[in-house]
Amino acid sequence: MNAMTQPIRVILNTREPGFRAKTYLAYAAVFTLAAGDVFRYSVGWWGWGALLVIMFGFTLYYFFTDEPKRVLKQIPWPLTGLLVLMPISIFYSNYPIFSSIASFAQYATTLFALFLAGTFSWRHLLRIFSNVVRVILVASLAFEFVAAAIVRGPIAPIFKNYEGDTPPASAFYWTRAHLFDGDRIQGIVGNSNILAFIAMLGLIVFAIDYAVSATPKWLSAASFALAVSMFCLSKSAGVGFAVAAIAVAATVALIVEGKDRDLRHRIYRWVWASTGVIAILVLLNRAEVFAFFGKTPDMTGRSSIWKKVLVLIFDRPIQGWGWISHWMPGVEPFEGLVVIGSVPYYQAHNAFLDIWLQLGAIGLLLMLALVSITFVKLWRLGVRHTNPLYLWPMLMFFGLLAQNLTESRMLLEIGWVLLVLMAVKANDPEDYLEPRGKTPKRVRLLGRGLRRNQSQPRKDR
Repeated sequence: MNAMTQPIRVILNTREPGFRAKTYLAYAAVFTLAAGDVFRYSVGWWGWGALLVIMFGFTLYYFFTDEPKRVLKQIPWPLTGLLVLMPISIFYSNYPIFSSIASFAQYATTLFALFLAGTFSWRHLLRIFSNVVRVILVASLAFEFVAAAIVRGPIAPIFKNYEGDTPPASAFYWTRAHLFDGDRIQGIVGNSNILAFIAMLGLIVFAIDYAVSATPKWLSAASFALAVSMFCLSKSAGVGFAVAAIAVAATVALIVEGKDRDLRHRIYRWVWASTGVIAILVLLNRAEVFAFFGKTPDMTGRSSIWKKVLVLIFDRPIQGWGWISHWMPGVEPFEGLVVIGSVPYYQAHNAFLDIWLQLGAIGLLLMLALVSITFVKLWRLGVRHTNPLYLWPMLMFFGLLAQNLTESRMLLEIGWVLLVLMAVKANDPEDYLEPRGKTPKRVRLLGRGLRRNQSQPRKDR
């Protein structure tokens, strides 16, 4: 082992003025945006909104007292285009007031993502997401245990999201207490699909955390096992496919590292062809596959939702209906558009259809350009850098894209934060990354030396 491959210890720059306060803000905001229903159900929409306003104020202060110009220069042009198009859509929106509110909320969420990108290194961000995800999963398991073993019945939100004394459908409960009966659990986030998504993030960050950080190995391993358990208990078909895609991406990234360009591209073509064949087989046997996850062959009404959304899209294919992010109850044309089993749905359950619906063809093209450019940059970083640390951004982004083929969470809250964070931080200059070594990641992952690898960036930013 020479100087280039010798691991160096992580030293957090705690002496930087305000570093701890920035870290606490990051933890609080990531948790609030990842588990928003915890606050909406416990302190209500007004309490949740007040909390967001307070955190937005601190984010605004810390962002503009740091190095805003550097981070702003790293914003890719498709993201700039989307952020410009959102307020422009107010002028032709079918709901201009809500488009104004949604545009402001999107800018506030974007600012927080820029704050994360400018303040923390990839290693620091790994630690932040690992700790937040761990707290959410542990709290979710405890919450479900209390509901199933102590309360022995469903728990309704303290601040109701329905009218009347009794929830009109089981989906309105905070949790339905299914921990011991084999049905899907919801956790503190109040939604099985969101809980599965958080567990998916956990599978990624805990695995990388085990390999490269100073976190005790037993804690990372136990956290990974918890993420596996919560993923299985939440039974989300969409996230299940995303996890499968992540596993394939991770395997391919490790295999192609160090290979010449022609061989890499031959492997890529083989993988894409194999993926296409598997997708066709899943489509032909979708009844059996979806039944395994407790879903109908159309993934619990997804196809009917998409058909209705496409009808609206083709009414305004170029300009869209106006930006609104998450559909608002009572707003036309969304009110009553999708109701399944007495439960109204306020998203297209596909982020790309949703962006097309709201911002038209121009918005869709900008989104496709954004995810394509970001994925290529993160893939190159994950494959070409010898430190396994840089696998997690690529894998998390890949999982985000796969999950949002059946959800629209990428357009709001933590989903939008992850999208913007990855798109901006993928443009970090080389000297903000940790030193490269001569040993490929797959060798380091299989070797004992990796367990003690705790590299630190050349700069702490």
